[in-house]
Amino acid sequence: MGRKSHSKQTTKKNSGKENNRTIQKRKELSVLVDKVLRLTSIFQAACSLNKSWEHHLEIFEILKEICNVETAYSGKSKPIPRKANIEKYLQWLNDNEAQFEGVEISEFDGYELGLKAVKEFKEDSLILTVPTKVMMTEKNAHESELSEFIKVDPLLQNMPNITLALFLLLEKNNPDSLWKPYIDILPEKYSTILYFSLEELAALKPSPVFESSLKLYRSIARQYAYFYNKIHTLDLPVLKKLQEIFTFENYRWAVSTVMTRQNNIQLGDNDVTAFIPLWDMCNHEHGKITTDFNKEKNRGECYALRDFKPGEQIFIFYGARSNADLFLHNGFVYPNNQHDSLSLSLGISAGDPLRESKQSLLTKLGLAGITHYNLYLGDNPVSAELLAFIRIFNMNQEELTKWSSQGLPGDLVSSDAASAETVGAAIDKRAYTYLLTRCGLIKASYKRDSDEVGPESIHRKNIQLLKECEVQILDGAIKYLESAIQKLPTAESQ
Repeated sequence: MGRKSHSKQTTKKNSGKENNRTIQKRKELSVLVDKVLRLTSIFQAACSLNKSWEHHLEIFEILKEICNVETAYSGKSKPIPRKANIEKYLQWLNDNEAQFEGVEISEFDGYELGLKAVKEFKEDSLILTVPTKVMMTEKNAHESELSEFIKVDPLLQNMPNITLALFLLLEKNNPDSLWKPYIDILPEKYSTILYFSLEELAALKPSPVFESSLKLYRSIARQYAYFYNKIHTLDLPVLKKLQEIFTFENYRWAVSTVMTRQNNIQLGDNDVTAFIPLWDMCNHEHGKITTDFNKEKNRGECYALRDFKPGEQIFIFYGARSNADLFLHNGFVYPNNQHDSLSLSLGISAGDPLRESKQSLLTKLGLAGITHYNLYLGDNPVSAELLAFIRIFNMNQEELTKWSSQGLPGDLVSSDAASAETVGAAIDKRAYTYLLTRCGLIKASYKRDSDEVGPESIHRKNIQLLKECEVQILDGAIKYLESAIQKLPTAESQ
């Protein structure tokens, strides 16, 4: 009896110590989370890129502390490798009437897992079908216990991608989840910028994606802090479940899963954000959209974008997206991307004596609020909006007065011969020369990764590839602008 009593007392003491440690960890986390929330709230969008980077360093270090505390508090079980879950996953898909005859999951160099053809598929032939019942959608989230939280939270009501991320976390922690075989096949981590080290993020400079990455990271950090406080203060049963699993590590995983795999499908009269199992294992290749939702059969259907032979990887086309977008949200870069573009940050200086007149003319064309303009890959790299801006930016007072007197100066956005003649060679020469100089300076700011330190990683490979694609756009633009300037009539010929 004495030994039993001593054992119980020891257990109570240990339990009390454990509770005290838990309370202390929670307090420590709350202080750190509040710091993140404050830092991400006070940030001024108009601050310089250097200030933005300094701000990011602060946020990054606090989140590092948070991860250390959360890991010590919650622990981390060793995940089962994805490949070990393939058999159960395929059985689950079969049991739920997905059709994928002639297709298997395989590992591909540079892609990890993807879909392989084990029979011939002709272009436009049906490859696979995925019924709605295995898709995880925001509709499922609204019909689940998470609905209590959605009803009282404005962020979840307006951002279905975040709703899906939280629902994914709940289902990941549910051993009886319908989607457990799907969740078990998902990557343990991603190549999105949320997993970049500080050195890797810094290596993005001078790409415009550097600034976009800081903005995205800051946004996710703020979301984490916002939801952490909500989860630990609101009295809702579903939030009690989230308290034990909502960590920054888990949240960035869920958000990255959504960013890299979400799709919009039409269920009933509404577009909903969804995960589409099996289909979302297809990697990207340039081509055409070959996926559709069959309302009558209540399923997603994927058709071959080209002929696929046995043994080949099956690709789909993710849509007309730039490499900046693919890098930021999907964690990869696609060489020879026909839809690639480079964002240029341009604006009228507050010290420009003609600022008011230039802004007025930009307003007429609906460009007053635009701060970034695109250069495109290809034969016509200067977008209509960029052309209008550089023309207006380089006008003198007399030219501004003339063009401002017109109702809608549409010729300023056009590069055809008639419009160019109306605008005038003098304006265009100044405009093209200005942009040519700007492109040259930007190109000169790029440096090869050979003089940057750090071990090679998939992140660094993507960064290098992204920069090469951006320089290719600049080279094309420089060549185009030089040619355009040469073709302009001289003063003598006018």
